[in-house]
Amino acid sequence: MKLGPALLFTMVSLGAPLALADDRVPPDVDEPTTIHGHWSFQSETYEGCAFGGTAYFGPPNGTSVISCELTARQSCVEVEWVVRQSCTATRTGDRLIVESQIEEFLVGEPSTLYWPDNFVLKIRSEDQMTGRLVSHGSHPTVFVRRDAGVS
Repeated sequence: MKLGPALLFTMVSLGAPLALADDRVPPDVDEPTTIHGHWSFQSETYEGCAFGGTAYFGPPNGTSVISCELTARQSCVEVEWVVRQSCTATRTGDRLIVESQIEEFLVGEPSTLYWPDNFVLKIRSEDQMTGRLVSHGSHPTVFVRRDAGVS
């Protein structure tokens, strides 16, 4: 179907949907990707150190704030910590801000040198989020879902 310039302008101005020649269906923006479940994460931190861990994001509760828990392992040449942290994740569209609070040191002596692990992430799919670890600097981070699909 060929639309005249005046009709096309009127339809676009009024927000009318246009039929696509290849019949593609646009993504459903009303159903955001769920993050509920178990995830693993890995961050690129300082040379000589490895940093990663696991996270659990609770089910959607009708608000943008989601309860979560994470366990992080930092291994460096002279020190190793495994730290359990409670957290809240605030979601805005495909953005996720994770704010953590240290609950206990599972490995290593408690230390004021270990800060809570906070993250600023972009939800890429139901299986991947990327962004930054924000703790003693800002470091590239990748989260991947531990279980296939939604848990």
